[in-house]
Amino acid sequence: MLTKIWRFLKRDPLRRGVALAFAILLYLHLNSQLTTENRLVRVRVPVTLLLESGLQPPAGNMPEIGITLRGKAGAEFHPGNVQANVKVNHSNRQPDGSYAVKITPGDIRIMDKKFHIHSIDSPAGGILKLALLRKGERYAKVRPVFDGTVPPGMQLSCEIIPDQVLITGSEDVISKLQYVHTARIPLMDAPEFFEFDTQLALPAQVSADPNRVLARVKLIRQFSRRSMRLPVSIMTNPEHNMETSIAAPPPGGVELILRGPAAKLAALTPNQVRLFVDAVGIAQPGRRRLPIRCHINAPEIELVSIVPDEVEIQLTTNTSK
Repeated sequence: MLTKIWRFLKRDPLRRGVALAFAILLYLHLNSQLTTENRLVRVRVPVTLLLESGLQPPAGNMPEIGITLRGKAGAEFHPGNVQANVKVNHSNRQPDGSYAVKITPGDIRIMDKKFHIHSIDSPAGGILKLALLRKGERYAKVRPVFDGTVPPGMQLSCEIIPDQVLITGSEDVISKLQYVHTARIPLMDAPEFFEFDTQLALPAQVSADPNRVLARVKLIRQFSRRSMRLPVSIMTNPEHNMETSIAAPPPGGVELILRGPAAKLAALTPNQVRLFVDAVGIAQPGRRRLPIRCHINAPEIELVSIVPDEVEIQLTTNTSK
């Protein structure tokens, strides 16, 4: 080969030397171009999963793949110019319950034409393993959750409309949900009846239809009973000049049963309750059987019963001057 080049140059050394030098420079230039086009860039690309109906994406971060791109020297690479979209269906399910799908160059889209795929580096063998969840649905009862406390002497009643909803999510989650909760319903300064439209407080990756419910809340006054024993007084007209007494007073006084809000009933004192018989209209001496009456000086307290409910009184003319 060198002998042929030497014979070629001997025939016309000047022109043929220039031609040879030009050919060498052209070769070096083309070789440089080929070398710079083989610049490699390694990137990690998030994978968008195109899931078949009935599958849910895995919890946590999106899966990623590692790839190597080939491009020209000096070309600026932007990671956002690469996308990976992978279809997953039930046929990708493995015996252990996971899903495995083969990543191919056809799943990768490069928007910058200065770069093209060189290799898929990870996962190993291009096999992407996924912990997907299968979707399920069932009806679950709705339970209200309240913010605040029930006022003393009140009882809480709440009706939820609707009282159950259709929940959808991964089978392993919704199978354990016997009920779902509302968001907190405020009780601070609440009236005795109010309606509250509220969202549902759902676990992650669980949805509900509907996802809002109406709470009808009642604060019902709590009533209780209390027994008391009190003496009976007699009311007379002073102008009739009569002396009175109870013929056979009940031992320990008359028993009465009162009803009212628990807190107010507990705070009631004997001085706020008066038992009496009305003899104001009687002007003649003798014995009379009269009903026992009750006066209660406390709001929301009412009489249930008196035992006995009447007594016999003795009226005599007052002869003293």
